[in-house]
Amino acid sequence: MNAAATASLLSRRSLLRAAGLAGAAAMIPLAGCASPSGPQNGVTTLRFMQNKPEVVAYFNQVIKDFEALNPDIHVVQDFNEGNFVPGLVRNDPPDVVTRGFATETAEFVRKGIFADLSGLPVARTIDPKFQDLVNSWGQYNGNETSALPFSVAAAGVIYNRGIFAAHGVAVPTTWDAFVAACETFKAVGITPIYGTFKDAWTLRQGAFDYVTGGMLDVGAFFQELMAKGAKITQGAPEAFSSHFGSSLPKILQLAAFSQGGAASKNYADGNAAFGKGQAAMYLQGPWALSQLVQANKDIRLGTFPLPVTNDAAETKVRVNVDMALSITRNTPNRAAAERFVNYLLEPSVVNTYNGKNAAFSPLKDAPAVSDPQLTGVAAHVGDGRYYQGAGTYFPPSIPMNNYIQSFVYNKNGEQFLSTVDAEWRRVAERTAV
Repeated sequence: MNAAATASLLSRRSLLRAAGLAGAAAMIPLAGCASPSGPQNGVTTLRFMQNKPEVVAYFNQVIKDFEALNPDIHVVQDFNEGNFVPGLVRNDPPDVVTRGFATETAEFVRKGIFADLSGLPVARTIDPKFQDLVNSWGQYNGNETSALPFSVAAAGVIYNRGIFAAHGVAVPTTWDAFVAACETFKAVGITPIYGTFKDAWTLRQGAFDYVTGGMLDVGAFFQELMAKGAKITQGAPEAFSSHFGSSLPKILQLAAFSQGGAASKNYADGNAAFGKGQAAMYLQGPWALSQLVQANKDIRLGTFPLPVTNDAAETKVRVNVDMALSITRNTPNRAAAERFVNYLLEPSVVNTYNGKNAAFSPLKDAPAVSDPQLTGVAAHVGDGRYYQGAGTYFPPSIPMNNYIQSFVYNKNGEQFLSTVDAEWRRVAERTAV
């Protein structure tokens, strides 16, 4: 391995730390340098790792079409995301990677795992506001483009259009109107919001993210928090206890509008019940839509952003970069990988994918969204009136799902906030070493 390659590689210990696996580092010996493998019989083999088993068939067809146009490249799809870190450790990374963009992926970006893609022709076709969502997590060397967004998901309140119409309830645009709608449904014996508290992640992704994101500047808060590092004290201006307290009563109010026994219901239960018309609303993202239609092909669904203030102009929708494309910095197949990424971001590929998966294309000239299940959030996404959920900023070592679930059960906001402050400080102190 030459000096330049050595300098660009992470140590195994830092790779494991970035993945939240630092404790295992001491037990695993460092690997030697892998030998780059060149083309075999004139054909370069690329390993494409994507993190969604449910879209394997789509990418199989994309790969088939790509290979027909590029007979000198063979692409192998790997949808086991668990192979990613071990591959990095062995210096045998996948060539092209798609990952959801949140704290864990951002760590890999900041450590220089991925190559700079700013020079690719397709980088200029990305809507800058969507690229900003990726770059807001941090950039290697402060200026590299380590990932290009492929799919942006907008999560809000899924509602049953039939139930709303039958009871003369309009889509609420303020918090007071939302509460009034819930009270209307309760008065006629309809569960306002179907709760699935047994799966703690649904509370984090839904009530916690929606309320905090609608009331606070989540991105700015976490940027300041990260800049402070371990220099955080409880009650300080940048602490959770100083910012998140005002959102907690509304989170509990949302939980109170759920059905009795929500603590025993999980995500699968919620999909089945909501599909059968057992509630008016459901705090879920677009990934649930196909499941609901599967449960009831005649159901009419819509989505709107949860309004958490009484100024409709302030309402924002939760978004996440559900898939972003990267090329690993040390791939020996860089040219072939770039050709594949350029192809994946062709309008016929990326727009079709997002149309099939109830998501938004990141391209500047993407067609307007016409799916009635998404039109209620389309304007907010198009105008950039959105936020990335607060829950996505926490590293896996902080069990936020469990903390939020406990708060909903015991309603002790002071305990919840002090615990989160202490957990964040613990992680910050450990990673500062």
